[in-house]
Amino acid sequence: MFGTEFVSMYPWETDELAETHGGQPGVVNEDGTEPGPISILAMSGGDEVGRITEWWGFDGRRGGTAATHLRGSCSCGWRGTTLYRVDWDEVHKDHPYMYSTSGPEADWKAHVAGVEAKLVPLPDDVAELLDKLTDRVSELADHEPLAALRAANLVQRHTQIYASCAARDVQRDTTLLAAAGVALGCSTTQVKSRLRKYTGYL
Repeated sequence: MFGTEFVSMYPWETDELAETHGGQPGVVNEDGTEPGPISILAMSGGDEVGRITEWWGFDGRRGGTAATHLRGSCSCGWRGTTLYRVDWDEVHKDHPYMYSTSGPEADWKAHVAGVEAKLVPLPDDVAELLDKLTDRVSELADHEPLAALRAANLVQRHTQIYASCAARDVQRDTTLLAAAGVALGCSTTQVKSRLRKYTGYL
């Protein structure tokens, strides 16, 4: 219906902040407002079967007035202040991802860089070990997939245990709990959800 290529809701991601800071080009109307998702209705009955949130869906062909500008946007709620006028005549209807959205993306990257700068720092030796482990397991996945799965299972098991202990300590310490959002790069609500997950609570 909208081309054969899959387009992620958040095409801009970083490894660590993918769950909390996914980015995409956001659309803005001429009056400065941000349109909501576009409903996709069934051919019979008019029931909603889905929603379009990708910027290329707001070209006016699916109802309403076409958005006039793009800006950087993030799943955390951040919106870029710089607006970039979109030329719909240059947007290929089957391959909209070929249209340059480098301006909004650069603004989102600057936003994420600010978030990353406030993350709790890892000890150098831990960061180095994590990099080495990631690279090594990646090599195993290419050549020895069963060994890679066993390694991933062991890492997951041990980290779950340590994360559970650390999460309980954070929950007990009001000072740590108050600082956890910025330190981990997520909102207060997301922190509480993550801590519950780590401690095994639903």
